[in-house]
Amino acid sequence: MILNIKPKSIGLGDGQALIIVHAKAGLFKEVEHKIATTIDTVPPVLEVLKAPRQINRGSCGAALLRVKGADSVFIKLVDPSHPEDYRQFKAYELSSALDVLDEPSRANELKRDNSLDAKANSSPLKYLAFFPAPYDIEENTLLYAVASDIAGNLNITSLSTRINLKEFKKSSITIDDNFINRVVYPLLNETNMDDPAGSFKRVNEDLRERSVNVIMDLAKNTEPRMLWQGRFSQLRNSKVMAKYGDERAYLYKGRKISNSAHLGHDLASYSKAPVQAANSGIVKFASDLSIYGNTVIIDHGMGLMSLYGHLSAMTVKTGDRVKRGDMIGKTGATGLAGGDHLHFGMLLHGYEVSPVYWWDRNWIRIHILDYLTY
Repeated sequence: MILNIKPKSIGLGDGQALIIVHAKAGLFKEVEHKIATTIDTVPPVLEVLKAPRQINRGSCGAALLRVKGADSVFIKLVDPSHPEDYRQFKAYELSSALDVLDEPSRANELKRDNSLDAKANSSPLKYLAFFPAPYDIEENTLLYAVASDIAGNLNITSLSTRINLKEFKKSSITIDDNFINRVVYPLLNETNMDDPAGSFKRVNEDLRERSVNVIMDLAKNTEPRMLWQGRFSQLRNSKVMAKYGDERAYLYKGRKISNSAHLGHDLASYSKAPVQAANSGIVKFASDLSIYGNTVIIDHGMGLMSLYGHLSAMTVKTGDRVKRGDMIGKTGATGLAGGDHLHFGMLLHGYEVSPVYWWDRNWIRIHILDYLTY
């Protein structure tokens, strides 16, 4: 049984309270239960200190928030036409991110200031949230900062961030029987099937969805602090073969059989080229990931991860700590790949965003580091 009590409607004020539940059955069976509780109808204090004016679809942003009296702080992304399908991205105490600053003395100063603010206000004062603008985002999507407390009180403030619906390249890829026999059937653990087109569709859509679900589950257990520093590095001496956001239509014997969006960068060097960690973090996954083949996923903290797919070999295991430049595997053609290359992806709360921003030192400074010292 759930008791739904509305203090204001029955004239109760905030403070300590005692709920007495009395139940009776028949003439002789009765029980009384007392529950000590606190009445709290005051919502948390929430202020948006800094947020980007605009970001592109496939990009990401950060929001710096000042909060008092909250147990949960997050950014909420809402499509007005489907408000029930909202997405939310956790915010973390600012002190969780300050170790990435190049000046340790400045980081310690900011930590001390935040600690003093917290002591004066009885709660952490500043929170930092990273949020993606997913590839499938719709027009007029809204962003909100939300602070809630254990009593269910909410404070919601809209972000002024506008999302540009950037257009991406569209292309057609022809799938032949050789590719289906060599790549698709093994992914289904089959060697001979009578529906080549249907088999490809199952791999490209059903197995892709399963892979995405695995990634989303991993994203729920990110480290609560920033583990990386500086820009992320691209595969050495590599050429970009395919970019983030490419919208692909797959043709078999002249007929469209499936489609997908390529949510990473394909980087080619030479066969079985060494792959290094793009930045420091903890290996969250090192195993087969269906269409991605042998895959390493590194957690960089606070919702940010990097993905390395189609590897021919992996030289790390789940739980390993790595630094930027450490070897983690070799390029390959495992999974749904037509040739030797690296699929490199950046993930924010499980959603793939374009790596080009994270490769850009200037973007990192403006959109991440400047928020830490604001």
